[in-house]
Amino acid sequence: MSSIQHIPSASYSPEQQEINTKIKEVKNLQEELKQLNVSIPEAVTAYQKAIAPIAEKIRLLQKEKIIALDIYVHEIKFSKRELQEIDTYMTGEIEQWLYENGSDSELEDLFITYAHMSFEAYTEQFRKEEDTFSFQNQVTDEEPSSESKKKTAAERMAEKEKVIQEQHRKKSIRAIYIDLIKAFHPDTEQDAGKKAEKEEISKKITEAYGKNDLYALLNLETKFLEQQTNRLNGMKAETVKSYAAMLDNQIKELKQSIRDFKNQHDTIFFEMCKPNAKPEKYLRKVKKELQEGVQILSRQIMILQHVDPGIKSDLLFEMERQNSRRR
Repeated sequence: MSSIQHIPSASYSPEQQEINTKIKEVKNLQEELKQLNVSIPEAVTAYQKAIAPIAEKIRLLQKEKIIALDIYVHEIKFSKRELQEIDTYMTGEIEQWLYENGSDSELEDLFITYAHMSFEAYTEQFRKEEDTFSFQNQVTDEEPSSESKKKTAAERMAEKEKVIQEQHRKKSIRAIYIDLIKAFHPDTEQDAGKKAEKEEISKKITEAYGKNDLYALLNLETKFLEQQTNRLNGMKAETVKSYAAMLDNQIKELKQSIRDFKNQHDTIFFEMCKPNAKPEKYLRKVKKELQEGVQILSRQIMILQHVDPGIKSDLLFEMERQNSRRR
């Protein structure tokens, strides 16, 4: 049992006890992030392995449907207005397929038929339109209100505070580094085993200092405190306050990293990684839905390949509906 456990908690000031609490919270958050970095990639791999063959089949069927539509359109007579609707629909369908799946010479050639320009020219034109729209929004922006000016001032103050905190951080990190490197310097040991141990710890201290990693140093500091219990009591109030503020920032950053990681893989986390999740059941559900999609696409292709004029009105209705959604 370490010596620090023998010291009554009353021997620490409230601020010093707060630092111990924050260090524990940082460790817990780091452990949670570490677990997520293992469980989520594993779940993503399992998901991709389960659905990849079906997803590939759907991708190929979607392309086959576009080609079947092209053949149907050229076999059936349409009015000028109807052909314009078909051009819009086919342009959108091919654009979406190429966007999701990448280059395909057959579909890119087909794209020219309906968009009346190359896919490359189309995407360049779209990019220019977006740039123009963005520029116009900037030009037409109104004069900042007094509220926004106050916010800007607040932001400047926050930036200034951040710089000050970073300065304190660097000073504190350097102070911790100097104390730790002295405490764990190999030359202070005669015993070969302990000397080798201190050499390893010294490497970790230097590495953490080089990376400006406060938590790693504080973690080593904690180990040091177990041997030098009087050190915590000897801290200056300003140093204690600085440590607490920096640990607060570390806690905030870790919580944000965890939120971002979960949000990035929202469905995978919820369905496969969250406690009480049932990943096998979820994967069976996804596979079933995709297989139903395969069946629907296969039926649609078969109907188009029969080139039945009787489906013309239903087909146009569906094209107009999709075009309206895209506008």
